[in-house]
Amino acid sequence: MYKLYVIISFCIFCAVSAQDITTHCDRQEKCNDCISQPGCVWCDKPNINIHCKLESTIRKSTWCIGYNITNPKRSVTVEKNDKLNSGRDGKAVQITPQVIKIRTRRGEETTITFQYAKAANYPIDLYYVMDLSASMKKHKKRLAELGEQLAEVMKNITSNFRLGFGSFVDKTRMPFTNTAPKNFASPCTGCVPTYSYKNHLSLTEDYKQFAMRVAEATVSGNMDAPEGGFDALMQAIVCKKQIGWRENATHLIVYSSDAEFHVAGDGKLAGVIEPNDGTCHMVNDEYIGALDFDYPSVSQLNQVAKENNVNIIFAVEGRFYGAYQSLQQNFENSGVGVLDSQSSNVVKLVIDNYKKIAAAVRIADNATSSIEIKYKSTCKNSIGNGCLNLKLDEIVNFTAIVKPLECLPGSNIHKIQIKPEGVNEALIVEVEVVCSCDCGNLTSSLKCNIHGDEVCGVCECHQGYFGRTCECDAETATTTDDLNCRKDPKLPEICSGFGSCKCGKCVCDERPGDQMIYGKFCECDNFSCERINGEVCNGPDHGKCSCGNCTCLPGWKGNACNCRDTTATCMGPTSNGKICSGHGNCICGECQCIADENKYSGRYCEECASCPGKWCEELQECVECQAYQTGFDKETCLGNCTEFKTILTEVIDVDVNDENTKICTVIDSVGCTITFTYSFLDEQRVKVSALKKKVDCPVPIDPLGKIIIIERRKNVAAYLYFFVYFEVYIFIVIGSIVLGGLILLVIWKIVTHIHDGREYARFLSDAQESKWNREENPIFRPAESTFQNPAFKSS
Repeated sequence: MYKLYVIISFCIFCAVSAQDITTHCDRQEKCNDCISQPGCVWCDKPNINIHCKLESTIRKSTWCIGYNITNPKRSVTVEKNDKLNSGRDGKAVQITPQVIKIRTRRGEETTITFQYAKAANYPIDLYYVMDLSASMKKHKKRLAELGEQLAEVMKNITSNFRLGFGSFVDKTRMPFTNTAPKNFASPCTGCVPTYSYKNHLSLTEDYKQFAMRVAEATVSGNMDAPEGGFDALMQAIVCKKQIGWRENATHLIVYSSDAEFHVAGDGKLAGVIEPNDGTCHMVNDEYIGALDFDYPSVSQLNQVAKENNVNIIFAVEGRFYGAYQSLQQNFENSGVGVLDSQSSNVVKLVIDNYKKIAAAVRIADNATSSIEIKYKSTCKNSIGNGCLNLKLDEIVNFTAIVKPLECLPGSNIHKIQIKPEGVNEALIVEVEVVCSCDCGNLTSSLKCNIHGDEVCGVCECHQGYFGRTCECDAETATTTDDLNCRKDPKLPEICSGFGSCKCGKCVCDERPGDQMIYGKFCECDNFSCERINGEVCNGPDHGKCSCGNCTCLPGWKGNACNCRDTTATCMGPTSNGKICSGHGNCICGECQCIADENKYSGRYCEECASCPGKWCEELQECVECQAYQTGFDKETCLGNCTEFKTILTEVIDVDVNDENTKICTVIDSVGCTITFTYSFLDEQRVKVSALKKKVDCPVPIDPLGKIIIIERRKNVAAYLYFFVYFEVYIFIVIGSIVLGGLILLVIWKIVTHIHDGREYARFLSDAQESKWNREENPIFRPAESTFQNPAFKSS
């Protein structure tokens, strides 16, 4: 009985759902509106007075003659499909196919597949842009020596490698540069006049030219500490012709400096207020727009780098590593590394960062909000729309699900570029959204009483006329209670209560502003959908209201478009591509941890109080070496601890309601207790703060008064020596305390014994000297007398 009830309920649900969808098609009165609805088909000459119906609910033989049905079919055509090629025997191809055409309707999902493989012999263009202020002189000399070595190492990666060189200082105006004639001409000993940016060598295969141009370049000087490197980066990216960037090549820029950088807005200090226009202003290989345009912003540089497929590697001195690490996180497909004192590690730094960039791929597209695209991949280490830890020539299969969300006025052909970030190759997808019917147009038709055009079997009335056959004049029409104006003939409600019936057709009420009531029975509107914070469908950036339901834009879902339709925000910097660290579900873009015996928690379900390998232990070594210079040596610390920069603070202040921030108290490598907090800023960044002062640090003490100096982590024997003597010392101290206590106890006992003896003796003396005692009064005489016979003897 229960099963029967379930089956009946399911059937009723399906019937109701079908009826709702069918009604959604039924209310469409024009062919264009009909085929713009998913699953709806149009009939020019139906057997009943309904031209639009849901395809899955009709029987064509009874509803419409076959050749009168308009139902555009989806089609996918591959126009260009060159096979993947590593480039060893010709032109490299890293993505296939290259061109796909899709013909589909609004709301339909079309699945396309493509492949990507990082070509082992793909051409590489590397442009080295260097800070040539006076303090960088030592690095310039070393770079000239390493140019040929860099070229030789890069040849092991690709046989098609080119190298270029440029330099920068700063804007040539106060307060950035001393403009006094004498100081401007020679800002420092042996220096050339200050300049903004120069291109010394365009990209070339002549590596000896690179070494020669670097050696010939002369340092200059400026006044303030930050440099004008952002101007140089912008020009190096957008001046393609002057730099010599090739169309089909990996583009690398190595940015080298020993100082921080000026950002957008700093130019106002020198009276330069015009925002950077992001275009090339190079004349004779020198930037001439430094005094006309402000420094570019970080987001502007990131945007032009993405558009021009440029990957940036920041090679900087260690003291500014934190600033550039924060900067690098705002650039997609970029890296950051620390230059040693003589730049001798430039080659290794470039190679390591290039391999890191090449081993990751993230798919991006330029689709507008009217096209939704979702991606899936077959790679093991999947993260968001991409993969990590890929090998050269490793083929990754991607699936893209393309869904048009709306019909746009004018052309409905969308040309979308799907490409790996930082790679010049792309898959071009031409999406034609079919939003109009091609079924004939008869102007001023007799069927429409000369007052309208017959289009696809129905009348489209001229202005001022309406009705099924344009028989009604708007000026003379009267209101009637017509059954054609009732959504449900059994109910008296006309035009859903939001309009009036004229000539058998609903004329919907007008609303103020952009609010609108529409539909055959005035049953639809664009303002009654669910609201979030007072905004319909969570605002225009998240969704649109269509007939009482929210149609969400790409990246959002839910009844009110308030849920993120992505899993990228559920993967932390150490999730290894796993959603919610493998311990939770991603709901509305946030992790909801699975409730089990381990009790995982945290923003990415990465915390587990009862599990080994907690985050406190994982972060401890890097926090220790960054904050207290213990544990790792400096070189190891800079090489291994690049995911975050520890911030020192006087007080740990964490809100009890802040579940994202965790407090760790651990013992460091020298026995001290250190306290730090960590929290996740996003899926790639973690923020760490540590107390400046350690507590409970052990003090090496020699019981003989000698000081034992222990060199951390270098002399195990010294550690053992310290611990043995420390234990002996503790034993002696404890024994001395116990022995001292016993001696004091004996002395106290002797003193109290002597004192008590003296008191007792004095008591006895006082008792002997007394004339009577307590038992007998010498004056008292009893009332009776006792007599005894001396001769009496008892038997």
